[in-house]
Amino acid sequence: MTILQRRQFIAGTAAALMAPAVFVNRTAAQTPAASLFPFSVASGDPTANSVVLWTKLARAADDLELLSRLPIDVEWIVAQDERLSKVVCSGTGSALPEYGHSVHVDVQGLRPDRWYWYAFRIGGEMSPIGRTRTLPAADALVSRFRFNVVSCQHWENGFFDAYDGMADDDSSLVLHLGDYIYEVGRGGVRTHETDKPLRTLDDYRRRHALYKTDAALRRAHERLPFMVTLDNHDALTEDSSDAGELAHRAAAYHAWYEFQPVRHAPALHAPTMPVLRGLDIGDLLRISIPDTRQFRDSESVCASGSDKDFAFGVFQKPCEAAEDPQRSMLGVAQENWLDARLSGSQAKWNAIASTVMMSTFDMDHEGELYRYLQSWDGYPAARQRILDRIEGSRVSNPVSIAGDIHSTLISEVTRRAGEEPGRSLMTEFVGTSISSLWPEPLARPMHDALPANPQVRYYESQKRGYMHFDVTPESLNVEMRAIDRTDQPGGTVHTDRTFVVENGQVGAKS
Repeated sequence: MTILQRRQFIAGTAAALMAPAVFVNRTAAQTPAASLFPFSVASGDPTANSVVLWTKLARAADDLELLSRLPIDVEWIVAQDERLSKVVCSGTGSALPEYGHSVHVDVQGLRPDRWYWYAFRIGGEMSPIGRTRTLPAADALVSRFRFNVVSCQHWENGFFDAYDGMADDDSSLVLHLGDYIYEVGRGGVRTHETDKPLRTLDDYRRRHALYKTDAALRRAHERLPFMVTLDNHDALTEDSSDAGELAHRAAAYHAWYEFQPVRHAPALHAPTMPVLRGLDIGDLLRISIPDTRQFRDSESVCASGSDKDFAFGVFQKPCEAAEDPQRSMLGVAQENWLDARLSGSQAKWNAIASTVMMSTFDMDHEGELYRYLQSWDGYPAARQRILDRIEGSRVSNPVSIAGDIHSTLISEVTRRAGEEPGRSLMTEFVGTSISSLWPEPLARPMHDALPANPQVRYYESQKRGYMHFDVTPESLNVEMRAIDRTDQPGGTVHTDRTFVVENGQVGAKS
């Protein structure tokens, strides 16, 4: 925020706020007169009439000691213009010490399909100005909607400058499919704040704080609302009854909430949190975002019978346990929720945004069949139930969107690997990572297996970037945007490949 903008905010909104420069009640804490917004601002979880505004108070990005043991009141404002002169609404949010003095303001009563600008203020300290957007109304006739899909940003693997490619593309939303942080160190062009395993809430807070210091990531959050979900590196996801592991998982969820613009907080010390959500873009697009981690049956049921030295043990030999017809990635309640969203949808396009790819994929290892069993290939009965629902309900233009494998993969979701793609029911777009690498021991088996997987139309594992979706009633257009380097700052983003799915058709054309 420029000095002029700061003065305008103070002078031009005082009447609208109807409050002194800082309002601190008897239970709130006084704060030091220093920069209290080192992580800038963000917005997320938009609906047609609401959005969550976020910030987090701290003395500095590397100083997360609580400012006080008491809540701190923070003023917020939403306006129709970047100068914050046309005030829409304002109020006071509470930064609670139990949530690390993060602020999550659920602003209601906004108009659909509008850009808004917002900022926070405490004392004489002003936050940067953020920009956000609401979704179209549920009953709106929408002719076009554009959004970006990202995933997998490993600090040590590279810089996050791919986010700067979104600056002028007129997108309304960023959909982040997980692995916002990495709890593991892998070495590379920059280092984590520690090489020790993360275990405690303070550990996870410091890791999130580090990631938020990436300037391109902050700029993206300032400019666009995010819809963020969790994948395996964000938090422990394997089912466990061990008290230590449950406490570890609770710490990861808690810190994730503190640093994300999301609507629902986890209960204190709880090893679970609400994650699933859905988006409805008028009559054009329905996006369902299930939680693919908290309720899945164990992903390691076939590990003991597999070669742990092959592909780092990531790819495994299928076993009878994986074929169990009751096996689920989502759990019964979420499967019912997804069934209802699919069968009841009136949207032209229907997308399932999964953290992991839904497509089948067979690989060979020394003459034996191997698959990526952490993806939907490890839950074939659950995938079959989804495909049956799509077919039985005649769901319009079903599409799968995923991340996780740090590669671009364009496929048609068939019932079994090797099946002719002409019998498939939905198209899948798996996007590459912002910075995380897909090493040769993982990429080579997939490249070598392409002839045995005709459902895969395109696969590329070396480029980093994101996917840009441009959806109209006639077509779903996807640009694979790649950045020329991540090992140094200042990389340039370009459109690497473009794919289109035509209304009423299955399969992407390039």
